[in-house]
Amino acid sequence: MNEKEVKKKIPEAAAAFVVSAAFYLFFAIRYGVYLGSDSPGYINMISAREPVYPLLLAAFRGIFGEEHYLFAVILFQNLLMAAAVTMLCTYLKKRFALPRLIYALLFLPHFGEALLTQYAAKRAVVYTNSIMTEGITLSVWLLFMLLCFKLREKGLELKNAKTVLVTLLLCAFMTDIRKQMAMGYITLFTVAFFDRKSLKKPADHFKKIVLLAVGMALTLILALLGTRMYNYALRGEFKQNTRDMNLVLTTTLYVADKEDAKLIKEESVKDLFIKTMDLLDETKSNYSYAGKSLRELEEHYEENYDVITVNTTGPLFIDYAIQRGFKEGMEAEAEADRMSGVIVKSLLADNAGTYLKVYAASLINGFVNTIAARHKLLDLCALAAYIGFIALMVICYRKKECYDAAVIGMSVLTAILVNVGVTAALIFCQSRYMIYNMALFYQAGLIMLWELVKRGKHEKSEKDTD
Repeated sequence: MNEKEVKKKIPEAAAAFVVSAAFYLFFAIRYGVYLGSDSPGYINMISAREPVYPLLLAAFRGIFGEEHYLFAVILFQNLLMAAAVTMLCTYLKKRFALPRLIYALLFLPHFGEALLTQYAAKRAVVYTNSIMTEGITLSVWLLFMLLCFKLREKGLELKNAKTVLVTLLLCAFMTDIRKQMAMGYITLFTVAFFDRKSLKKPADHFKKIVLLAVGMALTLILALLGTRMYNYALRGEFKQNTRDMNLVLTTTLYVADKEDAKLIKEESVKDLFIKTMDLLDETKSNYSYAGKSLRELEEHYEENYDVITVNTTGPLFIDYAIQRGFKEGMEAEAEADRMSGVIVKSLLADNAGTYLKVYAASLINGFVNTIAARHKLLDLCALAAYIGFIALMVICYRKKECYDAAVIGMSVLTAILVNVGVTAALIFCQSRYMIYNMALFYQAGLIMLWELVKRGKHEKSEKDTD
């Protein structure tokens, strides 16, 4: 069998998947299962966790048994990642008619991301080996962005209704994996809204956007119902998962002072707040113990986030509710959420200035962590990379032949802005929450650069011909 026949027998995308699968499965076989601090919550299906990942673990436990199911999970997660990466890279190859070398280079940001998380990050584990939601959300996010690219290519037309529906259902699915992934809805709406082709017909575009918004609302309701049905089936309670308010509560407590107790009208909640602030003083987990610079503030905030969320408010608020007569379980957790809401509503406005300062520090941290790691030198490299990325995007946008490349760049930049903006508002921007768009950033930059180089060669060829 000659080389051409072999190529026909083994399609390029299939060969790429085999290479990609071998790369990711290496980590599963070499390093095995990683259990983080959040893993027991998913394994034990606690009410504070969204339903999809615990159900996935339960399904694998039922199929493979208690002893082997976690390893089966990480094999699945790594294969899913290999498939998502291959599908995304193959789509980009076809859309831009990329040569094999550039096609191969598109895989490198994804492979590099895995190598960095395994060998250079503090956690020292590739996420696809982790029993955490990132084990599947990284792959699902790549598939979601692939669908966004397709929608920008083909538009919100009736003939593309199937793609729109699948994208919306994927948004709902991601939301039920991890609430942070509801950023998919914002990303999708923004990407669709600023479609230059559709904006040329404003009335028609407005109708499509309204229909998209309706679809988003319906699928979000579906996601919320999914969580409630899960809790009803598992716990007999038709309720949302608990402790969502704890995210905003943590930042509210971090920027507060004990004197803010006077802002809380409900006496029992006021007492709880004072107890909490006393504990935060003992652990020096309040903003008043941070350094003066934004960098020092962000580092202190990140170091103490789990101290506040996991070690302090988590057990304290639930125990306080139980002491006040609420039944252990979802009832006490729901009361803990209610008291958290009272504190947030009472204090947030009065501490808005400090909150915005923490938010600004988190934004900077988030933008850097999306494409690099925090270091004085890498901070400057990240700034240069963003400037270069935006410059490439603007140049491609102004050249008709390179506009499609600019669309990819704009879609990725939109995803980064949404993810950083939302995550900084709710939690701290550690790499674990930022890494979704890292490989996409470098892929988009490569495509825009290639399209400009290709266009430059074409223009030079035309001049030489003349």
